[in-house]
Amino acid sequence: MAFKSKLRRPPAMPQGTYTEWRWPPSTSFARTLLAGYNSFEHTLVPEIDPGPESTYFWAHQFRLIGGEGGYIGLQTKGNRADGSLGKMAIFSIWDAVEAEGPGTIRFGGEGTGWSCRIPYLWQPGKAYSFRVSTPGGGWWAGAVRDEQTGVVSQLGGIRVPRHWRNLDSWSIMWTEYYGPPLNSCSELAYSSVVFHTPIANDGEGKPAGSHSHLGDGTCTTSRIEALTYGVRHQMGVPGG
Repeated sequence: MAFKSKLRRPPAMPQGTYTEWRWPPSTSFARTLLAGYNSFEHTLVPEIDPGPESTYFWAHQFRLIGGEGGYIGLQTKGNRADGSLGKMAIFSIWDAVEAEGPGTIRFGGEGTGWSCRIPYLWQPGKAYSFRVSTPGGGWWAGAVRDEQTGVVSQLGGIRVPRHWRNLDSWSIMWTEYYGPPLNSCSELAYSSVVFHTPIANDGEGKPAGSHSHLGDGTCTTSRIEALTYGVRHQMGVPGG
């Protein structure tokens, strides 16, 4: 007797949301090529809480002149340095030399590097400002400030090779779903966050422009909305 094989439906793939920022020279084109920026700051507002079992990463990724790059942001169910899972603030740089802080680990997978991770019980509707800056000596520091309470939490410091220079004139903000494969797009939890327009060098530098786009995927439930003060990224939009 012949049996008909059942066709297996491919897993549903969410579309990531991306906003690239183009940064101008701080004073001259030559200075930017040689020196770059010594700090980036941005404010993030998670408008809703997708839930404790959701797996979202809201990040600002940067690049260092003469080297690799990194990212800083919030996760909904992150792998913390102590082995627990939960809300987390994270700061990482690929191909870094070492790190110090309350929760530092080496990471692998999509490249290798050092990561600073702390439990961070962010709340929906509140604004959180992130800062990446250098105190010198190849070190970069990551911090997050609760804009309602004013409390600043230090994520830690990461040291990069000495020949790497400052922040390059490009960065990108994104929302990533990093959970297991989905059977259908309706399983994707709803995420809505606002990224405020970033600044550099304590406000001296501002982006010259931006470009937003969606990543590859089979789910048509992702949206990007331009705002006068930034962008709104949404994934798993109900009814999308």
